[in-house]
Amino acid sequence: MFDFCPLILLIEEDPLFRRLMITYLELWGARVIEADGGEDGLVQAELNGPDLVLCGLLLMPAGDDVIAGLKRRYPALPVIAISSRQTMADVARALRAGAEDYLIKPIRNWSLVAEVIAASLKPESTRMLDELHDHLAYYRREDIAASRLLRSWRQQPERELGGWRLSCRQSSPWVLTEYLNLDRDLLLLLAEFDPLNMDTPVIMTLVTFILNEPMRRYGSEPGSMLNSPARTLEYINRLILDVGLDIRVNLALIRLSADASTVEVANGGMAGSDWLDRCNAGPLGLGELTADQFSYRCSFPLNLTLKGSFGGEIQLTASRGSH
Repeated sequence: MFDFCPLILLIEEDPLFRRLMITYLELWGARVIEADGGEDGLVQAELNGPDLVLCGLLLMPAGDDVIAGLKRRYPALPVIAISSRQTMADVARALRAGAEDYLIKPIRNWSLVAEVIAASLKPESTRMLDELHDHLAYYRREDIAASRLLRSWRQQPERELGGWRLSCRQSSPWVLTEYLNLDRDLLLLLAEFDPLNMDTPVIMTLVTFILNEPMRRYGSEPGSMLNSPARTLEYINRLILDVGLDIRVNLALIRLSADASTVEVANGGMAGSDWLDRCNAGPLGLGELTADQFSYRCSFPLNLTLKGSFGGEIQLTASRGSH
């Protein structure tokens, strides 16, 4: 049933259901470790390094959520919640804690359980690509849905993020600006897309969510990719290529440092200044890309004007504190 023989940790208080679940998991080819409570489950996770965890909505004696505790310690470990609770509040609680999926007891469709587990065992990039291809097929069929998606990207021209104040003006609906707080620093993603390509709405969706996984791991992994705009730009390009679409994206990543008053830039096709030209690796989506990173000192407020090759323009002002 599974592509390999995964090691699955089952954390479940009900001994009868635990025995039934173990029977099915072993029938599908998994190796199983069992725990009857949250404390034991965390110990087993540390000792055995499972490939996936099936976990009830359990609390530790101190009141901590077991799923949240697992995800704090092991951000990349897939966790599937399994419970007889069916309210939206319970489902939302499990997903906010970091669960990849939610299974409801009593189980009536065991083949669906196997499919959910198999999907969660896939690498994060593979799962994202599978979902993206599903979205791609949908938006190709549904023009109205694609149009609504585009309208949803209209962003507020003024934003405040963790002590940063941003003002952004864009000349085209095919331009995207995203922001990530990295401690006190700020990472800007500024992109322009081909308005004539039918797959552009889906690629815009991909780019909008593409940094969710690196951001989830930021802070828990030494040397996080997000600390380097160049590595992050190469990562985005690889995912665009993996999708297998013939599309080009102009994209620049700019990290603003709060303490050092510096800007670090990796550029893939945007124009507008000498320092952008110095590190321009060319548009994303054309092939393997090796990004150069450029760093220079600046003062705030910082005023930027970036242009893409499809006619789009972004005017952005970034300032700190009382500027």
